[in-house]
Amino acid sequence: MLNKKITIIFILQVFFCHSQNSIKDSIQLKEVIVTITKINDSLKNSPFSISSKNYSKFQTTANQFYLSEYIERIPGVFISNDNNFAQDARISIRGFGSRANFGIRGIKLIVDGVPETTPDGQTQLDNLNLEIIEIIELIRGVSSSFYGNSSAGVIKIKSISDFNKNFSKIGYSLGSNKQSKKQAIIGYKNKKTYYTFLLSETSSDGYRDYSGFKNTNFNLRINKNISNDSQLGLNFNYVNSPYAYDSGGLTISEVNQDRKQARSNNLLYKTKESIIHSKLSAAFKKQISQKTSLSSYIFFSKRDFNGKIPINNGGAINLDRKYWGIGASILLKNNLKTQIGFDIGNQSDLRKRYYNNNGVIGKQVLSQYENFSNLGIYLINNYSLKYLTFSSGLRYDINKINLEDLFLIDGNSSDKINLNSFNPSFGINYKIAKNSRLFANVSSGFETPTLNEFSSSPIGSGFNSTLKSQKSLNLEFGLSQYNNSSKLSFDIVYFNSSTINEVLSYEDENFPNQIFYNNAGKSKRSGLEISGLFKINELINIETSYSVGEYIFDEFIDNENNYSGNKIPGIPDNIMTINLEYRTKSELFINLNLKSIGGIYADNSNSVKISDSKTINFKIGKELEFNKIKFNPFLTVNNVFGNNYFDNIRINAFGGRHYEPAPKRVFFGGVKIIL
Repeated sequence: MLNKKITIIFILQVFFCHSQNSIKDSIQLKEVIVTITKINDSLKNSPFSISSKNYSKFQTTANQFYLSEYIERIPGVFISNDNNFAQDARISIRGFGSRANFGIRGIKLIVDGVPETTPDGQTQLDNLNLEIIEIIELIRGVSSSFYGNSSAGVIKIKSISDFNKNFSKIGYSLGSNKQSKKQAIIGYKNKKTYYTFLLSETSSDGYRDYSGFKNTNFNLRINKNISNDSQLGLNFNYVNSPYAYDSGGLTISEVNQDRKQARSNNLLYKTKESIIHSKLSAAFKKQISQKTSLSSYIFFSKRDFNGKIPINNGGAINLDRKYWGIGASILLKNNLKTQIGFDIGNQSDLRKRYYNNNGVIGKQVLSQYENFSNLGIYLINNYSLKYLTFSSGLRYDINKINLEDLFLIDGNSSDKINLNSFNPSFGINYKIAKNSRLFANVSSGFETPTLNEFSSSPIGSGFNSTLKSQKSLNLEFGLSQYNNSSKLSFDIVYFNSSTINEVLSYEDENFPNQIFYNNAGKSKRSGLEISGLFKINELINIETSYSVGEYIFDEFIDNENNYSGNKIPGIPDNIMTINLEYRTKSELFINLNLKSIGGIYADNSNSVKISDSKTINFKIGKELEFNKIKFNPFLTVNNVFGNNYFDNIRINAFGGRHYEPAPKRVFFGGVKIIL
């Protein structure tokens, strides 16, 4: 809805903005080439809404605690639950992903060319190496024609892999709530081979009672130029998180009484998780000829999870997960650029549940083997004329889900489900001038329920086979102005999506403290995204983004409750960020960031609405050099004025336990040394 507020924001963006699509810390001076749409091309030629950022300088003053530090200023992106490390951050893009109760749903994450998202559509962030992120590209629209299942938005991360000279970085930071970050990064170059080592330890006692965590992360990355036309990348990642406590959701009266308290049941049942995660991957690229190239990847990952939730029967969980994948594609470059490829993924979960006797593991109540296998085949075409670029994509996915019940005392609940999907896309980009574009695209997407969502069955075992895949149709068009030689650029995008069988979470009064899932009939999402950066002078930049949208149930009747016309819970109706940055040639860095989050409904009935919130964050840092050693001290103050707001809203929580209060004023600082 275009009201006066949107008009004012639009005017501010046009006169005081520079496109997010071309940000490189402060200013992107070189033409941006994006890879996230499979066929590498200039951002100016792309018919999709894509944000691309380079974090080379950003890392020296980043807290490196949350992914939100890196992507929260991208329009259309909403991140919550940063401070509950037992549940992980919840990321939604244009409202997709908002149902996640832990981890990420509906959004695909690709790291160094290899999927981080499991075949069934789950993504955890505890093994993500924030310290070595170099570039992030993000598609804000539905992209299943490129990436298949759970691709209502795609985040692609490139880690540090090549450098001009050897380096060593050591960092130590600490702050409020006993937050601490210790890290060591080594980059070593031997002829045509690049080695990057990372060892880090992150921990906190948490703002709320019983919300601390600890995480140790090791990563080894090897990037080898085998020849002038061949490149091999190897990566090994190991994470040990011995504890991450969950303080739970509170009622509003409990929040008003003591916003730092943990929920009593969470203390009683000692809710927490522990994780050991490892992943080995390889990516290979070869330029076969001037017009033909090959790309491929392979990976294997293992995750051991132990958790406790605040229920007695089945409240202790053990999950042994193994998943692997392989994929390859061939790119043919003529007047028509064509990429043909495939992805194969396989996920096996051995899920066991036991009684949780006030934190003590008791008798076993469930044991089942769950498997999700995927085969995706795709064809992508790009065709460019003088002013026009046409893009099309076709992808067919075969998804097979299998459950083998190993706990037969209560009967055999084994089951099989097939969820196949065909997804096309088409886009057109028109160059108005050298640095301006108009673009439009239409694309389809699908999202299967995850194995965890299938297994969250009110009958206690087996699959909730009534769950269906949600399917979406997305339309967007936009206008972008890129001008690297002047002060002004901007990006404006309108989107409209319709979805059938939206997967939603809920709690049942007959099974308190447990989360189940069902399908809504139809839902709609539409909105406007405006973003940019205004370069005042060589020292000062103002970066802004504004997203406004309408996210509603078009048709949804559940247990005789008619929610049709209601807002989808968990999605703010508007998000605005204003970021003022000052950086001198001597690398004095000052940053002031304002974030405003609009109202959010907490339930399907729209009976509970969380008011809008505003926070201001401040950061200052300076690069100092002594005997060729660089010192980068920094200090951040988040939520400068100590405003009360909520870190997370638990959607459709039974008994009004929607609220997870966010920290008030938080100090964090340290020093990073580059040798």
